[in-house]
Amino acid sequence: MLKNPVLTTHLILLLSAFALDANALAEKFRAIWYDNPSSSIVIAWHQASGENPILYLDVNDFGANVGEYGISKRPDHVQLAKGMNNHFVRLTGLIPNVTYYFIIKDSEGLSRRMFFTTAPNTPDKRLSIIAGGDSRNHREARQDANLLVAKLRPHCVLFGGDFTQNDSPEEWLEWMDDWQLTIARDGRITPIIVTRGNHEESNQTLADLFDLKIPGAFYAFNLGGNLVRIYTLNTMIPAGGDQRNWLEKDLRSSGHITWRLAQYHHPMRPHTERKPEKNDQVAYWAPLFHKYNMNLVVECDAHVVKSTFPIRPDNGPGSDQGFIRDDETGTVYVGEGCWGAPLRDNNDDKNWTRASGSFNQFNWIFIDREKIEVRTIKTDGAQKVGEVRPENIFLAPRGLSIWNPPTGDVIHISQHGSGIPGMGQEMLAARGGFQKEPPSKLAAQESPSPEENELENWDDCPMVMPDAVSGDVVVKYTVDHPCNVVIRIVNTKFQEVSRLEIPNQEPGEYLKSLKTNHLKPGKYLAIVKGNRKVLRRYRVVKR
Repeated sequence: MLKNPVLTTHLILLLSAFALDANALAEKFRAIWYDNPSSSIVIAWHQASGENPILYLDVNDFGANVGEYGISKRPDHVQLAKGMNNHFVRLTGLIPNVTYYFIIKDSEGLSRRMFFTTAPNTPDKRLSIIAGGDSRNHREARQDANLLVAKLRPHCVLFGGDFTQNDSPEEWLEWMDDWQLTIARDGRITPIIVTRGNHEESNQTLADLFDLKIPGAFYAFNLGGNLVRIYTLNTMIPAGGDQRNWLEKDLRSSGHITWRLAQYHHPMRPHTERKPEKNDQVAYWAPLFHKYNMNLVVECDAHVVKSTFPIRPDNGPGSDQGFIRDDETGTVYVGEGCWGAPLRDNNDDKNWTRASGSFNQFNWIFIDREKIEVRTIKTDGAQKVGEVRPENIFLAPRGLSIWNPPTGDVIHISQHGSGIPGMGQEMLAARGGFQKEPPSKLAAQESPSPEENELENWDDCPMVMPDAVSGDVVVKYTVDHPCNVVIRIVNTKFQEVSRLEIPNQEPGEYLKSLKTNHLKPGKYLAIVKGNRKVLRRYRVVKR
């Protein structure tokens, strides 16, 4: 009899996952992103037995009725590796931000019906991302983190390498079995974006198991149109040379991107004394991160927890190990890999360290046009945590343990020189989160104007509706000359219910979002003003 209740729980979870696939000869599923995620994805599995597997796909859920699915596709590639008969179906030409249901049929049975959602290709959709790595040793901790992926339902997982200890077939079979816990109870599968760690024998492991056949195993793609570009780098090959040249060329051409996020395995400046410094990465990558405004970097390998204040490379007075805090143009670094690998002591803090610790964790990252939010999630005890509601994946479920060091439980990153009025990104990070601003001078200028009080004219305004998931309403306007912009939402009594201030906004065309989750269903008016002059008005209808 198993006397450990936690192990018993994990065994029940695994047996439940296997029971769902009892009639299927396809197993060990994973979904992979390495190209345009709004229109493509790779679905992979191990074909344990049976012949002639076919993947059936449709935007409608036809369950086990394979004849109803509109698309059928045979594997594009089959690879025997790590004790598995790996089958890969490469799906392209998909519609952005659409849910696709799929099922696999072979000569001996049907898989469970699963589904994935393509990434949005416009920046108006908020993104949820889980990022972490180092899952190689302790299955119980790994299973906890995997189960939280299913419960948090992110758009994707950034996995920073060191999947297993020895890269052996036996370990990979267990890893793939555990990864099935990331599939939600309703069949939702989360795409993974993979990175090579030092415990992957070669780049070939990622090619064989995740179809990553990109030379050098470093790559980048956009999520949400121009909202964010995600860079995956390879610390197991030279940081200079071809990799650095590619990185600079790509960063140079990404000026139209709102945010930039990087993941790789070895940390530049690990927060444990047991790991060496990575001076080559500091020399070749850190200056590019600063020059081209890399906003957030996720590192792994050290098996400790850390977050930094915004930093840039510098060796002058006040610097520490080649970096100095820079609250205007710095990059925030988080990590350093605790998805089940042996924990180490966090005994090497720097003067620019925001917080450090030692526990199993990953980062939960929200991204929209206004800001990035980073939370560190303690992953132990996942079976006690509730699930997010599919209609609001940004609301923490019951029982979720969010790390709350003295510097605060949320790191807020806003665009340098813009974003939250009166307080930049890094001051928010330094103080551990948003603080309520005192009433601004702009607020005194915004009493309702006569044209706002024309309630009967509201229907003449173009209508906008809040996003069904995020609750954000997006307004578009044009600024002809530098001015202080105020966007207000008022109710039918002309009481202000939501507000956004943008001081000294430069001329141009803008899209801005305001929160409406706190509003009751009904009709509202959104008014955009520049130096007291009405620029646009929108009728807001919340259902």
